[in-house]
Amino acid sequence: MSSRNEKVTWITCPDCGSRIGIVISIGKASTQPTAIQEEAEDVWPPEEVKTNDTASRLREAGVDLELVDVEESGDVISVVPKKFLGDAWGPINEAMRTLGGTWIRDGRNSRWELQKET
Repeated sequence: MSSRNEKVTWITCPDCGSRIGIVISIGKASTQPTAIQEEAEDVWPPEEVKTNDTASRLREAGVDLELVDVEESGDVISVVPKKFLGDAWGPINEAMRTLGGTWIRDGRNSRWELQKET
């Protein structure tokens, strides 16, 4: 169905900022390049959109967000285990340390704390 001569048109999702490639084919291809065809010469895959939101940073570091609650207050982000983590604590602690997090030992209120990026 697709031929090598088809061009990709890139649009940006207004909600998440992801780039989406669309191939539109109607009738015969024009021999004259259009503005859309020239714009479609972008490189695949599209650049990854970087976000600074805490949840995506934690996910990228390898933290399972189903095991922790994330609370933001002031200039500190607290990541609190929802339950006893057992063997899962070590990998999560290592991931938190790579992000600059510190484990705060405080009994039932133990948590990791991260400074917000400025």
